[in-house]
Amino acid sequence: MKRALAIFILIIVLLLVWFIGIFSQQAQVNEGTAAMEGTIVMKENVILLIEDKGFTETDAKARSVDELIGKYKSVYKLNNAVLTGIKSGDKLKIWYSEILESFPAQVKVLKLEKL
Repeated sequence: MKRALAIFILIIVLLLVWFIGIFSQQAQVNEGTAAMEGTIVMKENVILLIEDKGFTETDAKARSVDELIGKYKSVYKLNNAVLTGIKSGDKLKIWYSEILESFPAQVKVLKLEKL
């Protein structure tokens, strides 16, 4: 009986920790994070977000990832992004926690929304 009670309490504690993690991540998305909008490009196993207004889908198809990075000023590589229902060429708004210094800059995505 004591063992079953201990297992039950352990499960409850683990569920509480899980819920706290979800709520803290959501709070982080709502407060103190930044957002940006752009066009998503998925090519050569890389996910890029390009903010430049002059960017076209034709460029995305015609150019390699390296050419896109070299041509446009605001290109970001998206890390840990879950892109369910998103395809190359879609306009997105993303919320992020930080931008890592690299070339191109890497963004840790917290949330994304298709526009």
